[in-house]
Amino acid sequence: MATKKSAIVGFSVNAEIVQIYDRMTVQEKGRLQSIVPYLCGTSANVARAINMLGQYSKVLALTGIDNDFESHVLRFALQKYTIPYHEFPILNHSHISILPIDNIPNPQVFGLKGDIEKSKIEETVDKIKEEVGEWRIGTGARPEELLLLKALFNEHAGYRSLNPRQELIGDKNNFLDILKSTDLLIMNHSEYDACKTTSPADLHQYGPSLVIVTQNRFGGMFSKNGVEPERFDSCNEYLDSNTKICGPGAGDWFHASFIVRCMELGKSINTLSIEEVRDCINFATRVSGKKITMQGAANGPTQNDL
Repeated sequence: MATKKSAIVGFSVNAEIVQIYDRMTVQEKGRLQSIVPYLCGTSANVARAINMLGQYSKVLALTGIDNDFESHVLRFALQKYTIPYHEFPILNHSHISILPIDNIPNPQVFGLKGDIEKSKIEETVDKIKEEVGEWRIGTGARPEELLLLKALFNEHAGYRSLNPRQELIGDKNNFLDILKSTDLLIMNHSEYDACKTTSPADLHQYGPSLVIVTQNRFGGMFSKNGVEPERFDSCNEYLDSNTKICGPGAGDWFHASFIVRCMELGKSINTLSIEEVRDCINFATRVSGKKITMQGAANGPTQNDL
């Protein structure tokens, strides 16, 4: 049996409290059946996907410095999904979201976002640098997490993958700064549009050797440094006229499965050939194509499901 490769994923992870009713319409809700904490956040989705696809990952969770209620709920959710994790108490309170009405179109979600306590940054940076794991993945990255991202990517050239939020992309100086330490830059079409560039190849000059842009049902495009950018198609293998498409989380599973395929090949981002990039993308489109048939952002396929 092949040795599992390891990844560390940070820092987008929080609990979501969801109310479950026995029936639900837009006009009325039925009897409350339960209140359930789910795990959400792009880092949690990526870490879970890597583990389900046969490799090992651990998520780095930013939590409240006072061991608050939100932190307890987050721990419960992490343990429920059996994701290895390491806490860093650096926030004034833990992130949490509440979905008061589930199973209706476009439900409203209420979020409570914690702020980083600046006095805790230095010691947290030192602890992150001590984390063990070959692959370093930053998702849902925000401008205020820049120093934490730099610590995560520290001395791991070739194995650093970044999925930034639009807020970080819009903070041009900080975005270009972290790109110097990035090997794979992966974005959805909205994040890519925020870059205000005419081609993904334009971003190589700032650091990344590989740029991937996903575009939902339209597939996407990628650019490997030194090679003409290419488009790729989405996977419709698992869809039919009766399939209910569940979009949330598909991009995270694409991201995770691309990394998993790199792990299987034993290649870093910088040593992938163009044929191997296409192979990794083909695997990622198959995984995300299967994932959209499965409800729940953290729920997706194993290798046996493909």
